[in-house]
Amino acid sequence: MTTQVVYRAFGPKQVRQLKEVYECARAVKAKYPESHIASKAAKRLIDAFEAVIQNDGTVLDVNWLTEADPQGTA
Repeated sequence: MTTQVVYRAFGPKQVRQLKEVYECARAVKAKYPESHIASKAAKRLIDAFEAVIQNDGTVLDVNWLTEADPQGTA
């Protein structure tokens, strides 16, 4: 998925919000041990951000959110 596809689905404000959620999840995962419930929840959230489900049901690994660089205002 390219950054252009992200902007078709979400505006710059939503992309910034999603990126903030993603970064917070990564911080939680780094702070707590792997067995902690918060770390497990953060890992599931991170995995959801990093995997894109295509129309045919296959999963394509893409770090689209880390590549997004929103411009302008919503």
